[in-house]
Amino acid sequence: MHKAKIMIVEDEGLVGLDIQSNLQDLGYKVTPVFADANAAILYLSEEHVDLVLMDIHLKGQLDGIDAARTIRERFDIPVLFLTAFANNEVIQRAKGVGAFGYLLKPFKAKELEVMVEIIFSKHKVDKKNAIVNNQLHRAQKYESLRLMAGGVAHQFNNNLHAVLGNLSLVLEELPAESHARIGLIEAEKAAWKAAELSKQMLAFSGHGHVNTTELDVSKFISQLKHLLKSLTSDSVFIGYDLTDDLPFIVADPGQLKQVIFSLVINATEAINKTSGIISVKTGLIYCDAEFLSPIRYNQFLDEGYYVYIDVIDTGHGMSSSTMQQVFDPFFSTKFIGRGLGLPSSLGLIQAHRGTIKILSTMGKGTSVKVLIPVGKNQSDHIEKLVNSTNSHTTVTGTILLVEDEDIVSQVTRTMLEKQGYKVLDAVNGFDAVNIYREKSEEIVLVLLDNTMAGMSGEETFKSLKEINPDVLVILSSGYGREEATQKFADGDLAGFIQKPYNLKTLITSLQKVLS
Repeated sequence: MHKAKIMIVEDEGLVGLDIQSNLQDLGYKVTPVFADANAAILYLSEEHVDLVLMDIHLKGQLDGIDAARTIRERFDIPVLFLTAFANNEVIQRAKGVGAFGYLLKPFKAKELEVMVEIIFSKHKVDKKNAIVNNQLHRAQKYESLRLMAGGVAHQFNNNLHAVLGNLSLVLEELPAESHARIGLIEAEKAAWKAAELSKQMLAFSGHGHVNTTELDVSKFISQLKHLLKSLTSDSVFIGYDLTDDLPFIVADPGQLKQVIFSLVINATEAINKTSGIISVKTGLIYCDAEFLSPIRYNQFLDEGYYVYIDVIDTGHGMSSSTMQQVFDPFFSTKFIGRGLGLPSSLGLIQAHRGTIKILSTMGKGTSVKVLIPVGKNQSDHIEKLVNSTNSHTTVTGTILLVEDEDIVSQVTRTMLEKQGYKVLDAVNGFDAVNIYREKSEEIVLVLLDNTMAGMSGEETFKSLKEINPDVLVILSSGYGREEATQKFADGDLAGFIQKPYNLKTLITSLQKVLS
């Protein structure tokens, strides 16, 4: 069976039913036939559809071409036009709304199948190209900003040197009782503050000085707990999940401390005046090229093991437009602020051959994960840590993995398959319900993401329970258990696992449920 769901908009009832029958025979899921474009658009606002077959000549306020324009703009769903005739004017209008092609009625079932599959392939390629182009644009913009910041900071430092040097000479010559000294001392203080700002710009540009040593990140953060608490308000709780015996990283302690402080301060400000939780986690993660690609920021990063520091807050989160600008210097969501916290943090981490990955949802909070490669000669240490997570007895079976974030899905699939599980992937809630309906007897457990577009984790869970009241579901979320599971009744879920999690945590959660 095909997973794709197709909508038919056709005001000739018999023609629409014939197309519907052909598509069903070919294995596609098909919506009811719509004769009115407005009704079809209303349906799309509530239900997920992968392709729309649209008759060009429709009765009513909207013809097929105007309806297709609305569908493409609002829902980004590919449209295939159906028509019994089309002159040059109609064809040009159809091209203008971004349709993926048209079929001339009457057509054979095989022609329809070929065209539908071509459109699915083209749409998939277009989406991938859009992602790659967006990443390239961001990398080019970021590199331009870095070059500009480095150049400005360098020239700024030269001018500040002249200012501070002359101020010191004048202060040396002025008598202690001179009233002019007060103004000059204030000017000197302001110049030193400007010098500090210049250092942050240099850090953003990757030209900051690094004085490195070997560090155990978990022990390092443990020593900072009392200082980190002093950065937060009484209404904010800081929790720690620090992995023991991590491989060493090579880092500048002062700069790493500055980054951690900055992230905790940002998390506190995101929570604002309300009560909330900040989680500070550490661990070891293997990063392949696909995982690193969107977070390279025009820097070469080696595949391999990275130690991570993840600062997660339950604050207001960020919109997609804000996410595009968080590493731009002087961009800030705060009314007052220099906006150099995250940009300078990224610059400092890049000086350590690492990077930063951010995940955020409006109203749900933010995760800022710092990734730093493990130091040299740590292979034995890594092997010992990885083997310790693999030393558990494995319970095998088929797991349905429901995750709409490609990077998360791929790494989780690898973790599961390495333990001997067979994995079925679902990219959203609709997909999950369809797969489970077909293969519920084979699936022993569902690992369900809580926050997905379209059909939420809660809605997906309810649909799975309708198919099998005894379905075992482990909910997965970047937020804490209390917040993520508040809409679920006690005893509904078989388990909960908070992202990010390592292999050991995942295996333990699965075995606890499946055993």
